[in-house]
Amino acid sequence: MSAIIYQSTKFYHAREQYYAVAGEHTLLRLTIGSIGGHQRGAIKTATASDFGAPPIYRDREALINALQVRTQKIAGGEVDLCIDSDGKGRRFAEICLSGTRDQLFDALTLLADEMARYLGQPAEVDHTAGCSDLRDLYDDLCIAEGAPIYLSDGVYLGSDGRLL
Repeated sequence: MSAIIYQSTKFYHAREQYYAVAGEHTLLRLTIGSIGGHQRGAIKTATASDFGAPPIYRDREALINALQVRTQKIAGGEVDLCIDSDGKGRRFAEICLSGTRDQLFDALTLLADEMARYLGQPAEVDHTAGCSDLRDLYDDLCIAEGAPIYLSDGVYLGSDGRLL
């Protein structure tokens, strides 16, 4: 299996951005910029998918762990990984790298492939079948991660994308 890289428009502040799909899930994002004339990239675990893109991997902690383990395996202690939360309180992991656009793409592809193998994608695909659109809706509407969202007439949307 080889990761596929797509251009993204998710972040308004990033001129050049991409996401990596491996094993039927969006796993990682890459933003590319320049600091002091040197090209740099940030690779992050995905917390929300682009419109029309495959769903993100739902177990964020497993995704963060996969990035930590695979980064350590590939780069050893040469790359610092930080863990942060986005504007909706969703945890993600991020690594920053220097290099050409092609080198950053190669790193993104390698990490996505390694992470897909580590996560055992086929079991996750079966587990989330049919819930990806509702899970994406949950990601867009949630204020407190994990709390059900009231929709209407006593119907709630759970954090796993199921109607309650």
